[in-house]
Amino acid sequence: MITTSINKEYALRMAGVALVIAAMGGWFVYDGAVGYPNKNTAHEQFAEKLRELKAEGTLPVAAEWLKEETNGVLRIEQFAREMPGVKISSSMMNVIRDTQSRIELVHQKEPDKVKAAQQAGVLEAMLAEKMLEPPYNQTELNTQFGFAVFAFVFAALLIGVLARRMLTRITADETGVILNGEPFAFADLTSVDWARWHDKHIVRMSFGDRSLKLDGWFHTRVDDIVALLLEKRKDFTMPEKPAAKE
Repeated sequence: MITTSINKEYALRMAGVALVIAAMGGWFVYDGAVGYPNKNTAHEQFAEKLRELKAEGTLPVAAEWLKEETNGVLRIEQFAREMPGVKISSSMMNVIRDTQSRIELVHQKEPDKVKAAQQAGVLEAMLAEKMLEPPYNQTELNTQFGFAVFAFVFAALLIGVLARRMLTRITADETGVILNGEPFAFADLTSVDWARWHDKHIVRMSFGDRSLKLDGWFHTRVDDIVALLLEKRKDFTMPEKPAAKE
């Protein structure tokens, strides 16, 4: 009696992929529930200070914020460092740096200084408004939860497929193959498809109006079942392995 079992290498790979995807889902949940809200809270302290300066009429224009100090730090960064409890989020710094790069590019590509100043002014005004907004809006938070659901569902599907293949019972004896209690007698075998045997260890057997697929990547001892098949049905032969292409 030949009894197959799950291929351990296949099972470990599937379980590993499912675990990684589930971990990604957990990370998405963390970002949506903790990470992003915390960054919004930290940025709100910075934005509140800007509103205070704006109300006092002492808020510098965005162009001044983007100038670099002698130490290479932007004035907006220096401002935040000097204010206790004020912190610029990394995402907002990315927006600030990106705006700075875009303004520099405008001045490089636009020969008309007046037009360049106007375009730069638009970017600076957009930045000034952006600095008062939270780095992540509710849509972006919800997106993280959407990604998490997708990741968890996909991981569950992988585990489900693995579980189904682990529970698949395949046995074989001199009379034929039994798949989950359903017998496939060698005497009823009508054809064998060897097309994917040599490269994938997959064989398809036809038994009249029924068919049976054995895959050596999913289950062990498929080679033994094939050898038993060839022994009992000598009218079927396995084609030679194609020569490797040079």
